[in-house]
Amino acid sequence: DPVPSQIEAAHRAGAQQIEICTARYAEMTDPTRSSAASLVEDEIGRIMESARRATDLGMQVAAGHGLTYRNVHAIARIDEIEELNIGHNIVARAALVGMERAVREMIAAIKGRLL
Repeated sequence: DPVPSQIEAAHRAGAQQIEICTARYAEMTDPTRSSAASLVEDEIGRIMESARRATDLGMQVAAGHGLTYRNVHAIARIDEIEELNIGHNIVARAALVGMERAVREMIAAIKGRLL
């Protein structure tokens, strides 16, 4: 989770890389739910600050859990995040359009070009 104490604990344990869990952000951006934009922005801020702190401590940063074509761009824009772990959404889309197109569409979403 994007919690400073967890970042610090990972560093003390000797971790060279962390993955910030984006599940809470993903839940907040689910189109079937109604979350205030300010809450979503606060969560993005927590993720961003955690990524910066981890980078400052010399760790590589990944992020993932619940990222979709519709919500990935805000997380992908965080410079300190070097890796996005997105599996389920791509595979589900690939069942409909094929893996090559699903990956191509996710790359477009990461760059901010929605489907």
